[in-house]
Amino acid sequence: MIEADEPLLDDAPRLFGIVADPEDDGHPSVVAWGHELTGHAVTSWFLADGRIEVAVFGSADAALATAETLYPSTLVWIDGKP
Repeated sequence: MIEADEPLLDDAPRLFGIVADPEDDGHPSVVAWGHELTGHAVTSWFLADGRIEVAVFGSADAALATAETLYPSTLVWIDGKP
């Protein structure tokens, strides 16, 4: 990366995962993952039948709120930034 590209990092996508224990068996796993940009988050979900669905939310927190309607969930930022 060159110095002139550094300002672009402010708007770079931030990667996240949503971790839950949908089977309630003590083995939490990543149930969704995605990237957040200013104004929206594109999220991939594992469905109960094994398929994967892509959904768009206003933010990663909004994706988490949807997951929490199904089971207790945690949002994990891959880059460690909140």
